[in-house]
Amino acid sequence: MRSPPETIQFGDYALEVAKRQLRRHGEEVVLQRKAFDTLVFLVQHADRVVSKDELMSEIWAGAVVTENAIARVISALRRVLDDRERPAKYIRAVPRVGYQFIAPILRQDAAIRERALAVLPFRQLAEAPAESALGLGIAEALISRLSQLPTLVIRPLSSASDAWNKLGEPVKVARYLQASDYLEGSVQESGDRVRVSARLLATSDETPYWSEIVDVQAGEIFAVQDAICEKIVAALAPKLGLSGPATPVTQEDAYSAHLEGRFYLSRATPGAAERAIERFEAALDIDPAYGPAWAGIAESHDYLGTMGVATADHFQAAYRAATRALALEPGLANAMNVLGRVAWQYDRDWARAEQIFEEGISQHPGDAALRIAYSDFCCLTSNYALGIEQAETALRIDPVSPWVNTLLAQAYYMSGDTDRAVQQINRTFEFDPDFAFAHFFSGLIDMARGEADAAIRSMQRALESGRPDFVGGYGMCLGMAGRTEEAEEILENILAQGDDAPPIARAVVYTGLQRYDEAATEFSRCIEDRDWHVLLLFSDPMFAEAAEQPQLRRLRDQLDLPQAESR
Repeated sequence: MRSPPETIQFGDYALEVAKRQLRRHGEEVVLQRKAFDTLVFLVQHADRVVSKDELMSEIWAGAVVTENAIARVISALRRVLDDRERPAKYIRAVPRVGYQFIAPILRQDAAIRERALAVLPFRQLAEAPAESALGLGIAEALISRLSQLPTLVIRPLSSASDAWNKLGEPVKVARYLQASDYLEGSVQESGDRVRVSARLLATSDETPYWSEIVDVQAGEIFAVQDAICEKIVAALAPKLGLSGPATPVTQEDAYSAHLEGRFYLSRATPGAAERAIERFEAALDIDPAYGPAWAGIAESHDYLGTMGVATADHFQAAYRAATRALALEPGLANAMNVLGRVAWQYDRDWARAEQIFEEGISQHPGDAALRIAYSDFCCLTSNYALGIEQAETALRIDPVSPWVNTLLAQAYYMSGDTDRAVQQINRTFEFDPDFAFAHFFSGLIDMARGEADAAIRSMQRALESGRPDFVGGYGMCLGMAGRTEEAEEILENILAQGDDAPPIARAVVYTGLQRYDEAATEFSRCIEDRDWHVLLLFSDPMFAEAAEQPQLRRLRDQLDLPQAESR
């Protein structure tokens, strides 16, 4: 057998090959020796079907066994992995031939795993909410500081906060996030003093190897954050050789408004993004030079611009805000992310977008948002291999993010690998069954597999997000499924909205109805409006037939796209 990487992740499981352990959410799952060896061999050869003869030769070398022995081991594995339903999630049987491991896998070496840290929201003691602005602020400041370090992977605060709300116990959260170590703490206010306690612990056995109590004057929030950051970096430095920049400072009220804006932005709905802008602007009313608030405004406008309505207004506002953020605080990862996205989504400057993403990742290699945004760009410009690579790296950094999981499924789907896309999108639903983007991509994947009814059900779930571009996708699926009358009704509703509906919504419904002349007119409007959705025509498998129609094919020359990678 070839030498395996130290850790292999699939579904909820981590296969520790060197330690001969299988773990689920950090808890060891007991396997007999033959079952463990069989699982490792199947995972290591997941690119093909492994014959029964090969399994007997590798796992039972020198012993005389029958196929019944293999069947018993496979049955035991399926029982342990909860893989007895059909279709299989992990091990697919090929009648009269053998078996294949079919779940998406991520290989993780020891260096990455040993340096994966989860920073949990600091608990507010006494009667304040468990996640106060101060408790979240300390965690965010620590992550901001530590994420600058190229030798350390930090799990994003959004994932840590979601996991905390679900599990409520620090070590369970750390194991759920697949972190090797975790930082927990508490905040207690008494009179004019604030006491912050923090501990750094190993996830494997909850052994604390650093702890500190810091007392400061009430109101000196940033003094608390900086003091803790300095002590943690000092504690980790001998082991990892760490160093990094100081955390940004602003007034307490501005910082609280900024945190509220981050909360609303994380909801990923149009209404919440507009509310986020209000809170970021409130922060800037207090401190006009606070870079992270400018970056938050940039992210919010970028999100609203992706829906195809008032595209120029939103992307230009995003560019201005991101540029201002970087002028105030050079190197802000989320501001660089927005500039990269604007470069391809609005400016169509493919080379500039690539340059910004590469520069951002070189400065922030542990930033999952930068990598998944780069993956999105790669997939929409048909660079599928790099898109998959960046998305898989993002997943290693933030393995429980619904957004990262969904865009990895997108990368598989756009590359033509619908089997892996199905497995990946199902993994997304394990973390967030209601995530609208996952339902949208699930609909696309189902449609590509010829499962029209399932696709339409998924699209209906996606519509709950309120995104106008999703309405067009729903109408397109209806048209492709032969449900013409329903698709026409969707189209009529879109047309009645006039310019309030994005041209992409009309374009894709016309495409689903095979009304290609009208689709070409609307896609041309997308080009005029600088709506990035037009790229779907030449990158999304759903449009493969339409893209070959003469009236649509000629649009490609207007976009000056990079050379497409074959699927």
